[in-house]
Amino acid sequence: MDEKMENKNHSDVDKGLVATFLRMSPEERLTANDNAVRAILELRNAFQQQKKAGNEKIRKVGYLIS
Repeated sequence: MDEKMENKNHSDVDKGLVATFLRMSPEERLTANDNAVRAILELRNAFQQQKKAGNEKIRKVGYLIS
C-alpha cells in the first residue's frame, strides 16, 4: 500500500521546463509554441516528401524490372 502511494507522489513532469515557461511572459510562451509547431510541421512535411520520393523510386525500379 505504501509503495502505491509513493508512486503517485512521483511526477513525470519536467519541473525545469515548467519553471522556464513560468519565467516567460505570455507573449514569449506563445512565440515558443509557434516555433515548436513550425518545427513539427517542417519535420512532418519533410517526412512526407521523403516517403513520397521513396515510393516513386520503388515504382520506377519495379517498372524497369518488369
